[in-house]
Amino acid sequence: MGWIDKIKNSFSTAKSAVYSVSNLDFQEMKDFFDFGGSKKGTKAFLNSFKKNPLVYMVVNKVSQTTAAMPRVVLNERGEEVVKSDLRDLIENPNPSQSQIEFNEEVNESLLLTGNAFILYQDDPDLPSVKSNITVLKPDMIKPKYNRGVMLFYEYTDEFGAIINYTFDDILHIRTSNIVTNERNGFKKGLSPLEAGWIIVESSDQKFEAEASIFKNRGIIGIVTTKGDTPMLAEDREEMQKQFDSEISGASRFNKIKVSSTELNYLQTGMSPTDLKLIEGIISSLRLICGLYGMPSVLFNDTANSSFNNYSTAVSVSYSDVYVPLARKIDDKLSSFLSAKFQTTEFIRVDSSKVEGIKTNTNEVAQSLNDLPPLLATAIISDMTQNERRDIIGLPPNNTETL
Repeated sequence: MGWIDKIKNSFSTAKSAVYSVSNLDFQEMKDFFDFGGSKKGTKAFLNSFKKNPLVYMVVNKVSQTTAAMPRVVLNERGEEVVKSDLRDLIENPNPSQSQIEFNEEVNESLLLTGNAFILYQDDPDLPSVKSNITVLKPDMIKPKYNRGVMLFYEYTDEFGAIINYTFDDILHIRTSNIVTNERNGFKKGLSPLEAGWIIVESSDQKFEAEASIFKNRGIIGIVTTKGDTPMLAEDREEMQKQFDSEISGASRFNKIKVSSTELNYLQTGMSPTDLKLIEGIISSLRLICGLYGMPSVLFNDTANSSFNNYSTAVSVSYSDVYVPLARKIDDKLSSFLSAKFQTTEFIRVDSSKVEGIKTNTNEVAQSLNDLPPLLATAIISDMTQNERRDIIGLPPNNTETL
């Protein structure tokens, strides 16, 4: 009898109605946001990435930029490790993905759903590959537990096959979540899109309205005579031909047409209300950027005066978004893989090779250089060793005590 059957058999003897013989299936953690028939949930968050341009733009930029930052493996003394099992694995996570592609998928899962599940596997069929790590689809995984004890994960692959993975096989990275009930053995992250779901839905409707406006725009206006006598069909066609020939062409741009007949113009194109509707997309962009801490000026929102300095916006995006996201994932992945390989090595972003970070540290160095020498010396003396190393682009020293 396998271990799954043993657990099921032990459940069959429980007196609780939840684990009665007639319901031998394990409890599973349902999507918290699907309770009560809500449309918000893991699948909805993933679908928004597919169909909402604003969500895609923001998440894609954060995910790609963070994934592309070079990583190094350091030992407990803060020295770079050139060759190790941990370094080999993060540089070649699995046969179908590069390091950047793997990191990007982890970022997308965490940014969209608040959860990222990474599966670690040894591959005995490939002697040249000691192990690999892959990202599981967050909407296809179900944690199974009993009486608050996490037992295993049930995963449905792309072919519909159900696979059970032990708790130790999977690294679960999640965002902070204070709103869910965490009395069970599984803690689920909170998607940033949950807080801004009303904005996602609103922008969806704005894009649909904009598409409808342009699709059905057609003729933008009608020119008619002010007289009570209607024109004959022949006169109207002749006037249309003459009108078309006299207003078309670049040479007539911004010119005024003088008419010998008293005419009236009726607008049938976009009204000021239609234009305001389209302008509202920019406000949605700013709010979705705010959900992820990103300056909207990086997405061509030049009217946003709060970040009219593009270089400042780039620095803020690195310090507030890219680096913290990379640090969170690298710390979790380091702890998980270090336990697998029985090592104290850890993963870090190589800040000396990231232009956005180097620009920021150069600005600090320039600011110190502009200060009076005594004041600059006093400020530097209050810095930690790693803060001083960071200014000149050196990696942190993990053994610092001051």
